[in-house]
Amino acid sequence: MAGTMRKRGKNSYYLEYMCEGERYGQSVKANSPTEAKKKLAIFVAEVEKGKYKKNYGITFTELAQMFLDKYAKNNLSDTTIINYKYQLNKNILPNIGHYKINSLKKLHIQDLANKECDEYNLASKTIKNDMKLISAILEKGIEWELLNINVAHKVAIPNNKNKPKKEQEIYNNEEIKLLFDALNNKAEEPFKTMVYISFFTGARRGEVLALRWKDIDFQNNIIHIQQNKIRTINGTTFKETKNKRSREFVAPETLMKKLKEYYSNQNKEDLLFNIYPSTYTRQWTKFVNDNHLKYITLHDLRHTNGSILASKGVDIVTIAKRLGHLPATASSYYLHAVSEEDKNASQKLDNLF
Repeated sequence: MAGTMRKRGKNSYYLEYMCEGERYGQSVKANSPTEAKKKLAIFVAEVEKGKYKKNYGITFTELAQMFLDKYAKNNLSDTTIINYKYQLNKNILPNIGHYKINSLKKLHIQDLANKECDEYNLASKTIKNDMKLISAILEKGIEWELLNINVAHKVAIPNNKNKPKKEQEIYNNEEIKLLFDALNNKAEEPFKTMVYISFFTGARRGEVLALRWKDIDFQNNIIHIQQNKIRTINGTTFKETKNKRSREFVAPETLMKKLKEYYSNQNKEDLLFNIYPSTYTRQWTKFVNDNHLKYITLHDLRHTNGSILASKGVDIVTIAKRLGHLPATASSYYLHAVSEEDKNASQKLDNLF
């Protein structure tokens, strides 16, 4: 059988071809019978070469769910899966989820990327991450022989000039004083001690919440960072630190004094804090707003720590070791830091004239 075609409507034809006892069909757009015959020849050739995959009628939403169930569940971390679900539900599925996977076109993906820029005002990095997720899902579809091509490959990422790159926010000396005045006068435990640790160690949120009393060496004023508390689909769990390296460093006397006070009022459980990571973030946001402090994120407290050390002349290798960075990463974050003392010195020179 050489293949057949029949007209289904204006500029629409249905192509059919039998190969090895299996019937293949495809709807195409064509302006004339001649154009339809050319598409039929291409269709027959693809079937015979094994390049044509049957359209099983599944939508992108269904393929995305298969991706999560059959691949992500056993190969990716819970944190990654949670982030993927958030990406899918926020913008991707509402815009392209209804398309059948073999009807999805590159233009549909490009339209989504442009919409995320023009209407949703998302940063180019966020748009790029969405396109990468769509592409990963389609690649699995190809691997599972559900479609032929990845229409998300090499989609142009729009440059959102109306979304400037977020500047690093840190506290200066006066803002730090205001922070600790509020902490000491208005904050309650365990929140107060959590913030003390975040500020004085520069540890990540999950590292602070994963601290155990055995990680605190009161005799030598040393804190050991050995694990990270992360959210999972069913709650929380503990895993290795972000760069998979434990670290230890001498803690300031101010922090150790605070930890001793907190320890004396504790029931000495294994963990210092029993709290969900996002709860700590919400408490921080409420505390900053209630006390009319300049808003920075919890992670910006980490940057504040590194910037203070850099401004005081601590070398980048030492900063990187304390914060759990690679030296090159620490350089990109903190080499720009200029101390207030340095600014004052410059002003004194200006005053000569």
